[in-house]
Amino acid sequence: MLKGSIVALITPFRSNQIDVVALKRLLEWHLTQGTDGIVMCGTTGEAAMLTPEERALIISIAVSVLKGKVPVIVGCGTSSTAQTLALMQEAETLGADATLVVTPYYVKPSQQGIIQHFKMLHEHTRLPIIVYNNPGRVGVNIEIETAVKLCELPRVLGFKDSHSDPTRMAALRRAIGNKMSLFSGEDSIASAHMLYGADGAISVLGNVVPDMYKQLMNAWKSHDIQAFTRLTHELHPLCTAMYGETNPCTIKYAVSRMGYCTADVRLPLTPIQDETKQGIDDALARLNKMPKAA
Repeated sequence: MLKGSIVALITPFRSNQIDVVALKRLLEWHLTQGTDGIVMCGTTGEAAMLTPEERALIISIAVSVLKGKVPVIVGCGTSSTAQTLALMQEAETLGADATLVVTPYYVKPSQQGIIQHFKMLHEHTRLPIIVYNNPGRVGVNIEIETAVKLCELPRVLGFKDSHSDPTRMAALRRAIGNKMSLFSGEDSIASAHMLYGADGAISVLGNVVPDMYKQLMNAWKSHDIQAFTRLTHELHPLCTAMYGETNPCTIKYAVSRMGYCTADVRLPLTPIQDETKQGIDDALARLNKMPKAA
């Protein structure tokens, strides 16, 4: 079972091309920081703006750099079951360890449609699947009863929940038991999710402070409530600053200030405003993550 601090990695660009050097540097950094898993080609990785060739390139790089030391999880969710299946099969061919599959977006499938979607994917692929519930972006919620049915599929090993209600995690844990791992998908309420039964987080904020996010997960696991509380409060200002504008624009800016890549994003995403930049700089300074030129 996957647990702990899993990071939904950004895709670094330079002059609108994949910055291979920066990507390798980021992956190697996360290995040293104790990150428990890496998600490639997720929302934070600007998957919607990547070409098929770019997807294959960054997955291959991640598999090559991480070398089985931590799992490579590939975001494969689309609006179409057939297209999602093709992406999952590609991820398997390229050596990924698991897939993260968000509910089909925009089309708003019924709960039965969601079940049949994941059954089809499960039947025609061999990689483990983490089901991703993100109603704010997708437009439909995976109900608790549906999650219970999905966890009956043998290779559904996890459920990532980005619902705004943190108490849902408690209901999920009661309904599912220990049949699969539960992950927080919202940094702003990740600590609450841990209290309510999550096994870890698939984090955006972990791009910026992977060491502190790992410490947060470890503190909860070891029942160090004092450290868990302290880290939760220390991370809060940075988390608030990051939610000032759209992900991953704020995350890329923060990582660029730490010197790991540029802040470049692809349209329709745009650079963040100066006021947001100042808030992020202030939060980084409070954490002694001294800003540097990218």
